[in-house]
Amino acid sequence: MAKSLEQIKAALKLRAEGKNKQLTLRLGVKKYVLPFEVRLIQRDNHIFVHIPPSAEIFEIGDEGLTMITDATEADAVAKNLRRSRKRKATTSTKSAPVEVPAKLAAALAEIPAGYKLGLDRNGNPRLVKTRKRRK
Repeated sequence: MAKSLEQIKAALKLRAEGKNKQLTLRLGVKKYVLPFEVRLIQRDNHIFVHIPPSAEIFEIGDEGLTMITDATEADAVAKNLRRSRKRKATTSTKSAPVEVPAKLAAALAEIPAGYKLGLDRNGNPRLVKTRKRRK
């Protein structure tokens, strides 16, 4: 089933990020900030703008903004404007495994069973009895 232009705009409204006090009006030399929440998405050479109660999809060209009125073209642009919700795994976020120095491992092995390393109110390390939780 083909989507209408209004359905495409309604779907994009939910994905757009809202920004307060972004809409301005210039009258003569005075500039006024209008109290509307403007929602917009911009990708490549297309922009979606939602100013309550209206929303439009525009194409950015050499002559300025042109409104998209064809539903099939708007559907193709909407696919471009949508951001994927999946998180992309990057190699930079994965950290290398950390090795515990031998000196520290030997010191931690000296902690008796039933105790753990804790800090007192002054931040000094001390032995603390571990809690035994019931199942």
